[in-house]
Amino acid sequence: MYNLCCISNELKEQDLKFQTMTWKRFNQLRDEHGAEYALDQLGQRWLNNVDVTIMHIEHCAREGWGYRVSSSLFPCLTHPDFNYSVTDVPQYAQIMDLFDYCKANDAWSVRLSTHPDQFNVLASENQSSVDKTIAELNHHGWVMDQLGCQRNYYNPINIHVNCTKGDLADISARFMSNLNKCDQSVTSRLVVENEDKGCWTVANLLEHFNIPITYDNLHDKCNPCVWNLENTWNVKAEEINMSPMELCAKTWGSVKPLFHYSESMPDHKNPRKHADMPTGHPASDAYNWDIELKSKDAAIRACAAIADQMKVANKVMEEDKEVLKRYEEGTARIADPRYREDRSY
Repeated sequence: MYNLCCISNELKEQDLKFQTMTWKRFNQLRDEHGAEYALDQLGQRWLNNVDVTIMHIEHCAREGWGYRVSSSLFPCLTHPDFNYSVTDVPQYAQIMDLFDYCKANDAWSVRLSTHPDQFNVLASENQSSVDKTIAELNHHGWVMDQLGCQRNYYNPINIHVNCTKGDLADISARFMSNLNKCDQSVTSRLVVENEDKGCWTVANLLEHFNIPITYDNLHDKCNPCVWNLENTWNVKAEEINMSPMELCAKTWGSVKPLFHYSESMPDHKNPRKHADMPTGHPASDAYNWDIELKSKDAAIRACAAIADQMKVANKVMEEDKEVLKRYEEGTARIADPRYREDRSY
């Protein structure tokens, strides 16, 4: 299954868009018009964003896709100086009604996930940064709960380690220690992703973490593993020849892994820049894939079309191999003296 990431271009063309408000703008509205007005304006945006999220989930249900929920549904809410809660906006009851509607429909059987931004650093040595990260992750856990998501890795919250300072074992220890300070809505869902530069390759994540690893094919291409599986970490004999993708898949246990697929922008000097459309498709149907290409819906459809074409081509190749095998067996049989007909009449 392929998953849509945050924004559907097709819904955007119908003017179904997410809305935001900067912290500066909120303060400006509050100073000029009072807190009640500012909270009303902010609440309108929150209500719109939850409504648009549900429309995206319904869209994905119709298409047979999964959906990555936007990490920006509630602008300003997690700002450390925001002295209000979600209950303080006049649209609170409407927002919760929408969440209840989503739960009642069991999110239309769409696999949901979320990906908080790169500023969330659980392994930071700066306590203020850690505190902000924990607050942000707890908020994402709350959103996932309100959408009716399971508290397990089927509905993952995916982040990067995003910390390279110091010994890798120390970084992972700080990360896990701070993760354990998060709400259960986070600890039950949090997974980590291999990064496109720096130390957190698939190999190092496998060695230092004991939670599911999200395999990102483009990150692995830009920042490949340098490892000796027999010496680097405790790996079973049957895993020696497995690919990084397959090794990441094993970390998910009984839950189907949710991985990331993208390609480099053609002819761009930065190979990390994502392309608009695919030239290939995810390597395996055994996993679910967030399609991180910029053309969103169109890119998912193109990936699916390419995958279908490859399946047809592979089937034809297998049939051709079988025909060739039978031909070669038949030729060998004819050449074998034991099977030659007696033509001496």
